[in-house]
Amino acid sequence: MKRSLILAIVLLISSCIFAQTRDTIHFERITGLIRIPVVVNGEVHYYMFDSGAEQSVIREDGAAKLEKAAGFGVRMKDSQDNVTWQPKYLIPSLKIGSSEISDLKVVSFPDSPLFHCMGIEGVIGVDIIRQFDWLIDFDKQYIVKMDVSDTLKALKDFVSLDFYTRRLRPMIKLKTGSKVIDYLFDCGANVNGIEKKSYKKVKGEIIKSYDEVSASSGASSFFNQSNETAFVIATQPDPSATTTYNAMFNTISEGENKIGNEFWGRNQVFLSWTKSKLLFRPANPEKEKTFGVFFRLIDSALVVTSMTFTDPIIKTGLKAGDKVKSINGRTFKDSCELITYQFLSKEETLVIEAEDGRKFTLKRESQY
Repeated sequence: MKRSLILAIVLLISSCIFAQTRDTIHFERITGLIRIPVVVNGEVHYYMFDSGAEQSVIREDGAAKLEKAAGFGVRMKDSQDNVTWQPKYLIPSLKIGSSEISDLKVVSFPDSPLFHCMGIEGVIGVDIIRQFDWLIDFDKQYIVKMDVSDTLKALKDFVSLDFYTRRLRPMIKLKTGSKVIDYLFDCGANVNGIEKKSYKKVKGEIIKSYDEVSASSGASSFFNQSNETAFVIATQPDPSATTTYNAMFNTISEGENKIGNEFWGRNQVFLSWTKSKLLFRPANPEKEKTFGVFFRLIDSALVVTSMTFTDPIIKTGLKAGDKVKSINGRTFKDSCELITYQFLSKEETLVIEAEDGRKFTLKRESQY
């Protein structure tokens, strides 16, 4: 009886320790971004989980409730490339799962229609992410947060990537074509991007390229028409394997190469700063089906801003700059309503009626 009681106490203590060091947090994929619940000063809020952000930030309207932190502000660029100096604020208590971070300094950022529409009130950046180990399950849509002293079992099916940090953020090396290219592991982006210098290295190995596409995923892509090029190229994440798979990349004029959430398909990814590991289960990425056409409200007029020039889209005769009367019979009163419809709609057919009377019908399809 005494031995059973002792065993029960040991098991209880073990379960309490486990609960404190490992949390399973459900997330939502909002336009491909990872949105998780956090508790800020006792209230539930929704922040984006972003390994591409050096520092955690908070939307300006939420920062109004906080005290300013001592010190200088931070130079920030908003969704329309306007540069501002944003002040730092002090969050007395922020909880992710069962872990509480006290007196956290965050930077405010100008409100963006994308974040506002998607209910993203802040960003969990590397300053917080690097304090724990993380298992991201893109299929079941949950993150397991672990204390760095915890040991994650059953990693034998995972592949290790070359992993290092640059300005505190996680970088990986991937074989792209016949070249090894450095990329930012950016779970704060959905799509993949490659800057022009690296693009020149693999230009001759492009499998398929497009003439015009939307800008890389992010707030700026909903306001600025893009002159970028998208291309599909063979990528080899597992350096020890001979198999490759195709992934789409957008060229970007400045910044750095990045791997977004689309790249991992429905795989699991394990990220650990302290163990210097980035592991994933090798499999073909999920090829998201989209219409390949993007719209924007300009002076209350609905306009086609950009598109992927696949054969079905080219054959319709639709062009960037065309003014649109309705989409699937709908009109839109503001950008928030349009953004929500474009990225959360589950419809499989898109009927576009232009102001000049022309009609275009598109089906969802893999763009590569």
